[in-house]
Amino acid sequence: MPSHGAGLAMGVEETSSHPDVVEWCSLPGEELRLAWGLYEHHETSDERSGALVIACVDQSEGLRLRHHATVESPGVYDLAWRPRSFVGETGAALAACCADGGLRLHGLSGELLQRCQLSEQILTHLCWSGTRLAAVGQDGRAHVLDLGESAKVVACRQQHELEAWCVELAESLVLTGADDSYLVAWDPRSPEPAWRNRSHEAGVTALALNPHDGSELLTGSYDERLRLFDLRQMKSPLASSERLGDGAYQLSWHPFCPGLVAVAAMRRGFPIFWVRGGFEKADAYCEDAEEGCHGSLGYGISWQFSESRPYMAASASFYDNSVHLWTAQIA
Repeated sequence: MPSHGAGLAMGVEETSSHPDVVEWCSLPGEELRLAWGLYEHHETSDERSGALVIACVDQSEGLRLRHHATVESPGVYDLAWRPRSFVGETGAALAACCADGGLRLHGLSGELLQRCQLSEQILTHLCWSGTRLAAVGQDGRAHVLDLGESAKVVACRQQHELEAWCVELAESLVLTGADDSYLVAWDPRSPEPAWRNRSHEAGVTALALNPHDGSELLTGSYDERLRLFDLRQMKSPLASSERLGDGAYQLSWHPFCPGLVAVAAMRRGFPIFWVRGGFEKADAYCEDAEEGCHGSLGYGISWQFSESRPYMAASASFYDNSVHLWTAQIA
């Protein structure tokens, strides 16, 4: 296959509607399992439809994706596999937040394990921390659940007046970002926020804790910049990137290479950076895509959890209805 920028395309999957999120499974022995979410808004009826798709890479035929399950849904906005360190205790699970305000928990083959109705509006993003799961939505509210033996909502807060786009769990704190340009931290045990940060010049679209250093938080924004924060002092970011050319919609730290991060940068494709006190461009995939091609509206990005293919990534591009597998060219 031809190269798309420096990143090398390895496989292309055409989808039945618009893919907006893609996630590799981190469970040992299941590193070839890939999930993506589909979403479509039917303007005439104002209805939303979509699906969760789970597939596995067939290495006997290059890198072809073979579907294991397609689960119809009101529209999937975000996906997250249960962290690999907790799978042995509680079993593999894939959480999906959906356009009907419902949170769904699926097994490895797509079977529905649990469903929680959290809102009457769209849920936009979710994250795991152990057996806890947090989700945010279009109404600006954040929900924290304990998914131990059964699903239990332990906290719900209205920390934003505008649409919330992202959430992270950092030890005792819940971190949320929204269209109001605020990054907010709060403790579920307290009614007041721990702090509110206004470093961003537009909506906060993405949050990602560094898996190799839990004190570092990476953020993305509609102001087109990445920012690196130290959670121990939040007055100002440690570093800010140059403008990407569009918003940073999703962030993916590399699971094995400390400091390497891939970005779904909407109309600027999928750039990759080394984060070492600052931001150094390492590679990119489809960053100059023409309208209607892969990367012309990049929403989903995920690194594969495989040391045998250390720089394999998957990306979801909305308008061209495709999921790509590709290898970054990292020096």
